[in-house]
Amino acid sequence: MFLNKEEEQMLQGEYGEVVSKALTAIVKVGEVLGADSLIDISHAHVSGISYFNIGDAGIDFIESLAFEGASFRVFTTANPYAVIQGYKQRNFSDEVLSKQLKVVSALRSMGAKAFTCAPYFIRKPKAGEHIAWAESNAVLFANSVLGAYTNREGGPLALFEALTGKAYNAGVHLPEGRKPRCVVEVETPKNYLEAALTGYAVGRRCPSEIPYVKGLKSIKEGMMRSFLAAFGATSGAPMAVLEGVTPGWRKHGEKIKELPKVEVDDSEIRAVIEEGGKTHVKPDLYIIGCPHLSSEELIEILKELSSCRRYEGATEIWLITGRYVSVPDHLNRLNPNIKVLFDVCPVVTRLDKLGIRTVVTDSGKALYYLPKLAKVDVVIKDRYEIISEILRGCG
Repeated sequence: MFLNKEEEQMLQGEYGEVVSKALTAIVKVGEVLGADSLIDISHAHVSGISYFNIGDAGIDFIESLAFEGASFRVFTTANPYAVIQGYKQRNFSDEVLSKQLKVVSALRSMGAKAFTCAPYFIRKPKAGEHIAWAESNAVLFANSVLGAYTNREGGPLALFEALTGKAYNAGVHLPEGRKPRCVVEVETPKNYLEAALTGYAVGRRCPSEIPYVKGLKSIKEGMMRSFLAAFGATSGAPMAVLEGVTPGWRKHGEKIKELPKVEVDDSEIRAVIEEGGKTHVKPDLYIIGCPHLSSEELIEILKELSSCRRYEGATEIWLITGRYVSVPDHLNRLNPNIKVLFDVCPVVTRLDKLGIRTVVTDSGKALYYLPKLAKVDVVIKDRYEIISEILRGCG
């Protein structure tokens, strides 16, 4: 691999041992993937910071970097961490809370600007901008909607890229790596549920290939994010070329006629709902906000629920977002069972340890990951169906 003078100096330790080790790892990965050089990045996003995911070894690793004085060389954000506010006054042990906060503190000391799975709300990259992100829904949104260039990195590698400001020049950083390999035509989703189910099904059909997707150009951005988050749960592809949406989609032109066609019909999409099972079981918790809600989405939902001050249901409602959102005072005094949670993620939280058994959500990503990581049963419903259920409990 060719390295410029600055990169050689980094590798040789002139920028410190932490930077040298980090760049060594990046170079090794790049060589395996066929990269012939490194590229400068402007924004890194680190994933995998929940204590329930990384455990004591992960904490030791991150804290050791902070102890050695490591600092991020580029604008850096990080994923949300485990929910530590508790559920119905049930809290995790002081040890768990302390360890989770150690991770957050160490990352902040290195320069993390925010904790969210939607870093594009903190800093929106431009088309053609090289970044290094390690959160599937964010990677897909950056590549597929914004036209930025980022591979689907692992959490530790994105951390190293944040420390060096460098990434390996391979994968979707190159035009060749951004070409679609199959064509999928879908029915235009009419709501959040259909967007999530469609993304879930397309991901299954294209588990590693970049698809060229027809039928999504007219849906609103929130539904696009829902589609991509679900697609990223069932597929390892770093992007989808969305007709009418992805910058430069037209350049594929006549070439897409030569690509294999993948069919995703309505029955396949609807089958995803049945997999969750227990559709008539009373949930312990409603979750909206995977990926994190935008400011506009959150305010819209809170306005819908603003008449619900006498909510008598026993089920809590969690609306998940980041600190980029400011909630107006008149919408911040709803029933205590309606909670706005910032900078956290229920998916990477052991909800079962809080006594939660069944969750209802509008997220295809949560449908896929909650049973695996949070150890709970999941039912998926449309966002506005969930809001209607809550309002019916207001009496």
